[in-house]
Amino acid sequence: MAAGKHGSAEASIVLDDSGGTPRTITNYVLTMGALKITAHNQPSTAYGDAWEEILMTGVKKGEPIQLGGFFDDTATSGPHVVMGVPDSSPQASTRTLTVVVGNSVTFTAEGYITSYEVMAKVGSLTEFAAMYHPTGSVAWS
Repeated sequence: MAAGKHGSAEASIVLDDSGGTPRTITNYVLTMGALKITAHNQPSTAYGDAWEEILMTGVKKGEPIQLGGFFDDTATSGPHVVMGVPDSSPQASTRTLTVVVGNSVTFTAEGYITSYEVMAKVGSLTEFAAMYHPTGSVAWS
């Protein structure tokens, strides 16, 4: 493999449970949405401009991340136990999500589980999907 390239076997995913305890959920996650930081902008195209223009506002945000895999209710570490109850209280503490994508390159965010679903299908294993929504700063390190 060429230097600088990385695969899913190198990844690790750690997410706080609802009590704030970090739980390694790597072996439960089969799909993960983009680890994305977006910078807000504002249209600034004036009359007479031939091209659309924007200005940056200085505000960034972490985009929601969907996590999915096989349903598992293993005590303390399974996705049903760690993510099964979405955060809803205004006093809820944020949960830290840490994803190492390879060679120690790490995405870290504070946020909330905003949805959790279980999908049972005839002839297939039951699956889960959860949405993690960052709030505040998000970082690559």
